[in-house]
Amino acid sequence: MQRKIFNRLSVKVFLISFTVQVLSGLLICFVLYSQTPEMFYSPKDELDDLIYELRDVSKEEGIDLIDDYIRRTGMELAFFDQSQFLNGRVNTPLDDMGDLTIKTVEDYKDAIEKSYDAESDMGTFGVYFNDDPTDYLVQYFDYGVKTNLIPRAVGRSYPKMIAVVVSLSLISSLIYTLLFARPVRKLSEASAKMANMDFTARCNDRRGDEIGDLARDLNTMSAALGQKIRELEAEIVRVKELESQKEMFFSAASHELKTPVTILEGHIRGMIEGVGPYEDHDEYLSRSLRTVKRMESLINEILTASRMQSSGDVVMSETDMGKILNEKISEADELFLIRDISVEKDIGDDLSFKGSKDLTGMAVSSFISNAVFYSAEGASIDISSHKENGNIITLIENSNAHIDEKDIDHLFEPFYRADRSRTSRDGGSGLGLYIAKLIITKQGGSCRLCNTDQGVTAEIILPST
Repeated sequence: MQRKIFNRLSVKVFLISFTVQVLSGLLICFVLYSQTPEMFYSPKDELDDLIYELRDVSKEEGIDLIDDYIRRTGMELAFFDQSQFLNGRVNTPLDDMGDLTIKTVEDYKDAIEKSYDAESDMGTFGVYFNDDPTDYLVQYFDYGVKTNLIPRAVGRSYPKMIAVVVSLSLISSLIYTLLFARPVRKLSEASAKMANMDFTARCNDRRGDEIGDLARDLNTMSAALGQKIRELEAEIVRVKELESQKEMFFSAASHELKTPVTILEGHIRGMIEGVGPYEDHDEYLSRSLRTVKRMESLINEILTASRMQSSGDVVMSETDMGKILNEKISEADELFLIRDISVEKDIGDDLSFKGSKDLTGMAVSSFISNAVFYSAEGASIDISSHKENGNIITLIENSNAHIDEKDIDHLFEPFYRADRSRTSRDGGSGLGLYIAKLIITKQGGSCRLCNTDQGVTAEIILPST
């Protein structure tokens, strides 16, 4: 736990800045101490101040001041009653002038002897107190001891200086830690949310410093990752849908193939065993051949749909929709004649687009065939194509037709037939519109079927060049 706390950036910043500032403050004090010129002080320099101060205080208060002076300076003082003091004789000092003054004759003599040194000095001052009428005489003994005022002043101020340095260092370190570590902690919280896939989290990017740059970079990265994740999720959904469609497709394909295979098996078994009508081999061989043709057509459509699903982009070239429509209408002339269907064309010029001519022709043919087979005999089909807003819009409308609304959303599903009464024998395999939509969407277009007042319209939209 302790190691974890000291590994925190805010704790490191605080400790480092606090230590550096404390050491810097102490270093400044040391430099000032070492570079300041010497200023020597003698205790005698303060004696005049003490004499003047004693005049304004009572004797009791003066005694405390005297003891304090002796304690601080180390100077020896002897007090006498001035009226009893005799010059040239050894007088007896007063013993009631504080605890630290000279009180005996012997001590007084020792002080006089020490003062004979060349550097020593002694002298006398008159003293009195404001509550005592007695005039006193103080004799001082200065033995030439001098003190440098700088060390003394520094020594006295060291506790205060250290307290000030530590306090200022503590406050500035806290401020510095908050200014630096707090936004970093906010960035850490936002990045943790991003790591948990919460890309709605945003960092404060209003700062103009490096932390602001980092916040903006994180926000940009978060937005990009969020977008990529959404794209991946959409791709996963699409892949799952494709897998589901493939499963449905192959399931339906198996079902569609099972019917002609069963029919073909029945024909062959009946002919081999010579059962009833199957003895007419020519008739049932012809029927079997038609069944095989339907199977071949169905298998080709299944293969085409599979290739369209699994292959990449369609190989595209400059293609003209007008030519494709005219070709497919001409190919269906016989079908129109058999169904007694009239065709009206309104095909514009310059309908070029990037795409595959063969595949687009297959899709257009599926829409035209669907319109023919799901129209009553004698109906009409209007085919038009024009350029609008950068797209080629092709409409194939068969009159007197209608699709149930419940079927419209399923028409482009594989093997789906809107008319349940129609079978693969007369209504196709159910893959035509499915393949047609695959072809159109592979080329960047779209298609749909919808009911109109006149009938049913197939709309094909492709981007023009």
